[in-house]
Amino acid sequence: MRTFVGAELAEKAEADQIALDAGATVFHAPDPKDGPLSPGRRLVPLADLPHPLLPPRISRATVASLMLDEAQTSGHGGAIVVPLS
Repeated sequence: MRTFVGAELAEKAEADQIALDAGATVFHAPDPKDGPLSPGRRLVPLADLPHPLLPPRISRATVASLMLDEAQTSGHGGAIVVPLS
């Protein structure tokens, strides 16, 4: 994470904490790509995410759909989740 975010890592962590304290769901999306909505889309708690050799990729449409689903159902409020397809 430090490689990609660098000096902003502390600010990102602080922003995440503010959102979590307010009961929001924080998304840590993998590499976005163009593509269709994935029928196997799901949210995985960050703590339960397996650590693959290469980072997963996900379509922007799938991330947007999962964000809308979470906004409507709020199943992970106050947690950090990773959208996967």
